[in-house]
Amino acid sequence: MSRTFDDMEEPAGFPWKKLLLIVFVAGLCFVLGAGAGIVLLANFGDFPPIESAAAYRPSVTSKIFDRNNRVVGEIYLEKRNVVPFKNIPPHVVNAFVAAEDANFFQHKGVDYFAIVRAVLKDVVSGGFAQGASTITQQTVKSLFLTPEKSIGRKLKELILAYRIERKLSKEEILYLYLNQIYLGDGAYGVEAAAHTYFSRGVSSLTVAEGALLAGLAQAPSRYSPRGHIDKAKARQRYVLRRMAEVGFIDKQAAERAYDARIALAPPSTFRSKAAYFLEHIRNYLHEKYGTEAMYRSEFRIYTTIDGRLQEAAYDAVTQGVRRMEEANKYKGLQGALLCMDPGTGGILAMVGGVDFAASQFNRALQARRQPGSAFKPIVYGAALDKGKTVVSTVDDSPIEFARNDTEMWKPKNYDGAFLGPIPMLEALAKSRNLATVRLLNEIGVDTAIGMARNLGIQSPIERNLSIALGSSGVTPLEMVTAYSTFAAGGQRPTPFFIREVQDGQGRVLERTEPKVVQAIAPETAYLTIRLMQEVLRTGTGVSAKGLSPNLAGKTGTTNENTDAWFIGGSPDLIAGVWVGFDTPTSLGGRQTAASVALPIWAQFLGRALSHVPDREFPAPAGITFARVDPATGKALPPGSGEGMMLPFKLGTVPETGGPAGRPASPRRGAGDDLL
Repeated sequence: MSRTFDDMEEPAGFPWKKLLLIVFVAGLCFVLGAGAGIVLLANFGDFPPIESAAAYRPSVTSKIFDRNNRVVGEIYLEKRNVVPFKNIPPHVVNAFVAAEDANFFQHKGVDYFAIVRAVLKDVVSGGFAQGASTITQQTVKSLFLTPEKSIGRKLKELILAYRIERKLSKEEILYLYLNQIYLGDGAYGVEAAAHTYFSRGVSSLTVAEGALLAGLAQAPSRYSPRGHIDKAKARQRYVLRRMAEVGFIDKQAAERAYDARIALAPPSTFRSKAAYFLEHIRNYLHEKYGTEAMYRSEFRIYTTIDGRLQEAAYDAVTQGVRRMEEANKYKGLQGALLCMDPGTGGILAMVGGVDFAASQFNRALQARRQPGSAFKPIVYGAALDKGKTVVSTVDDSPIEFARNDTEMWKPKNYDGAFLGPIPMLEALAKSRNLATVRLLNEIGVDTAIGMARNLGIQSPIERNLSIALGSSGVTPLEMVTAYSTFAAGGQRPTPFFIREVQDGQGRVLERTEPKVVQAIAPETAYLTIRLMQEVLRTGTGVSAKGLSPNLAGKTGTTNENTDAWFIGGSPDLIAGVWVGFDTPTSLGGRQTAASVALPIWAQFLGRALSHVPDREFPAPAGITFARVDPATGKALPPGSGEGMMLPFKLGTVPETGGPAGRPASPRRGAGDDLL
């Protein structure tokens, strides 16, 4: 049989003696308490001042928005969004009043009848049946007092309730109460609770939803609709019944509200997926504006992050690292991913590690690791800038250099083989170490270091030939900035995370305008991109060839397979991935970037490309195209269908030779990705 709002069980017996004893004791306590209250009222100098509702400045929530102006994070001590009383629907206000303090509009801060009623109910039920604290008492307790249970604190609560009723109107007290109250799941106040449970503001809540929120006031955890939906519905029924009993709604409306379907918003997981980015924003605000302003100014922070790309980045890193750990029985493997808009420098996604709760160290910004072969495009870019072409010949053969009077350095290729003279296009695609060392020796170490500085790398760089193989530590942010400069036609972007910060009144506190400088020649940048495109078409990155023919990038594996990198992308985004252990340790034999970092990059790009155009890198005016035979470095006769159509700076197209005598495209084979 279904119950109605009129159902009520009567007690089996009535303990009159117990009642008289409790009434006597309660009366005695009341007299003593009243006397003590009089004394305290005469000495209330240590009580907090109560002037006006306008002075109410609780800790509030600052909101963080992505580049599409969607909320992606919050900063708070208490998750609260202060809402004006006029924006709270009457049926929501009435739900709290009916459930917590039906005589609120009649009493002067303390409801003496409620105290007596609570005592009687306690006698009838044999336990606690109903609280006696008014909304005014609950408000002053929350705002001014500690949660300790003592007679002294209770007396302060009564006195403050009396005083606040003399200072403020009933609406002002409700404004404070409904913005201050804790309603579970980290939410303080009805506005934050409405967003938490229903994904919309309190102004749009129905009677049913308002009653559900009001039911949380007594015990948020016990009546949580997320963990205890049955108890939450029972408490909602109680609130609706009380609303009907005091005349706020009729019984039919109460029944309809109880039967109405409640659609709870799913708990947000984005905060954990963007934890490193959000923490970077929080630290910046804390350093610039201070703790007090950060938690009480209700900032609106408009960032560069793209929520869709951030989720894709988090999934790619965590899933990729998990696959590696499961396949190799690793523990503690880490990964990082940073994605930048090369045209502006805005950071679109950032993952600083696999688990922010376990480690707050942001590897995308703070970890300085050897880039290995991912540094080679900088060397090749420097060579192109000095007049080399994409088909200039480099020698992939043994070489040695004196480290000192007694020690020689003998770089080697990963596969132990030597290809001899090969075009630069093939040398970078296959990541040939010896060819790169010889090229660096030819152009000069200082030339390559100068190129690195122009591209935005600020970390110390050793002044020796080993930098050809990525021996000097750099951060992922530096490497992504360098590759972004290539992608942006030689214009180096300044990385930034925040577009604009506003205070609670909408005043703009700061605004970031993208800053780019022409760091290298656009022709050099374009030719370097073309070299890196070959990496994905025929070289060490060929497994990601199917994503798009327009992408460019480079693998990077350090000595003993300690660090694995892949960096690259399109004209609209450049992403860098790093995988390794925090304490440099080998990833294991044959665990190169192509098998460790590239799959993570490819998974991310596979999702990211659905949000940006799939377009070619634009060629600058100083570039022309010619069909050439890469094997000979000669241009092919007009009308030839062989060879490759390749870009050249004006005035550097090779002279025409005979028919192609070797394969017209870079030879396939095992790439060399050591260092």
